[in-house]
Amino acid sequence: MEQDADWNQRIAKRVGQEVARARERLGEEEGRRVSAQALADRCAELGHPLDRSVIAKLEKGIRQTVTVADLLVLAKALDMAPLALIFPVGYELETEVLPGRVEHPVTALRWASGEGLLPAQPDQEEVGQREAARWGSSALYRIRQLLKCEAMIRYNAMRAHNYWLESGRAETPEATKAYEQAAKDVDSTVSGQRSLLERWSAETEAEGYKASLPPIYGEIPETFAPRAGGPFVA
Repeated sequence: MEQDADWNQRIAKRVGQEVARARERLGEEEGRRVSAQALADRCAELGHPLDRSVIAKLEKGIRQTVTVADLLVLAKALDMAPLALIFPVGYELETEVLPGRVEHPVTALRWASGEGLLPAQPDQEEVGQREAARWGSSALYRIRQLLKCEAMIRYNAMRAHNYWLESGRAETPEATKAYEQAAKDVDSTVSGQRSLLERWSAETEAEGYKASLPPIYGEIPETFAPRAGGPFVA
């Protein structure tokens, strides 16, 4: 149990470091200091009060544990993804993903979010194969495949739309014809992908999973206007 306690403490310390880093980053963006009290107030607004002293202890590495509830609310209050508080992607080149096991933060992130497996240990390749088989049949994996297919449909539908627009602006009949053909080809691809998505959804439902996908929301565009204001009140 002592080892488990140490592991809990190391996770809490890592989360505290990332909370402090994120609070400093927000302060730089806002042009003013974002205090621990401001963060505590924001957590309270979100429905899970965290005392300022708790946040201070967490950032200093004094607090022994951090709960999932703490993690989720802190991440929302700091305008970041919850897993970014656990795995320092972009800041470090390795992180302790399991007790005593170190991996690249991106590898850890992909595993934690259901995007990929942790590399199999040299003496555990058979275990890795069994894990991959279970992973591939899981609800999370199946729904991820549906989401990827849906994303490709949206991407190709936009491509077709742009080709049709270009065909209307083309300056020569040859260019018009080329754009129209490109649009038709991509429209055909979209039709096939939609049929595939319907089949996969039906198969997933037949296996007892809920295959309906929610409206896509929250994707970050490649370019966006600088944020005005912020979540904290001076």
